[in-house]
Amino acid sequence: MTAEKFYEVLSDINEKYVKESGITEKPKQSVLRRFGTAAACLAVIAVLGAGLLHIGLFGGRTDVADLDNGDKIAFVKSDTAGASLSLDMDVTTRQLTEEEVHALFGDLPVTADAIFTAGDTPDDSEPALIGFEGNIGNVKIIISTSDVQLFDTVIEGDEKSSAVNNVNISAGYFITEPNSKNERTAIYYAEFELGSSRVYLENAGSADGSEIIKNELASVIQKLTDNGELSLTAFE
Repeated sequence: MTAEKFYEVLSDINEKYVKESGITEKPKQSVLRRFGTAAACLAVIAVLGAGLLHIGLFGGRTDVADLDNGDKIAFVKSDTAGASLSLDMDVTTRQLTEEEVHALFGDLPVTADAIFTAGDTPDDSEPALIGFEGNIGNVKIIISTSDVQLFDTVIEGDEKSSAVNNVNISAGYFITEPNSKNERTAIYYAEFELGSSRVYLENAGSADGSEIIKNELASVIQKLTDNGELSLTAFE
């Protein structure tokens, strides 16, 4: 009996006893097909895993923004985050004119107040400019233009510096705990120097839109560093 014939007889015997036993035999997948399915699943997991690590999930703590000029900003996850205007002196403020906004920020959509020192008596000299506070679109901005530190930054966690247009950027993000509606807030922030001025930026919103929040902030950082050092001649 040839090997082929023996195999056919053996197959017939197997099928006979399977039918008599009442067992329904499931069709077998080929090893090659099973291997192909497993490989495809592993490939999908690898792609998803890389993406989730990139945005700070699965234990990753860094969310990276890619800029149009090829630079990248690494936002490091922080346990707490944020900054507030902090002044231990009397000040006066006034809204910037359109001409001043253009001279300082170019075509950025800025609405801000200039902050000046306040004199103790009416005979004091002209108040000195110490900074600005306002918004660039949705992005909060605080700028110190002197030795006076206008803002307190709270950062608990690792910090990482990124270079954008040769300016060192310290950036991070924070996700709040869910509120009563199970909603979370994402806060992305950055701090850097432009010449003699110190800049703090912050953008916040629903955690579901964190990618948009991050990219809005990254775009403002790129434009500010493109513009370079702030021109303060109008206030001298």
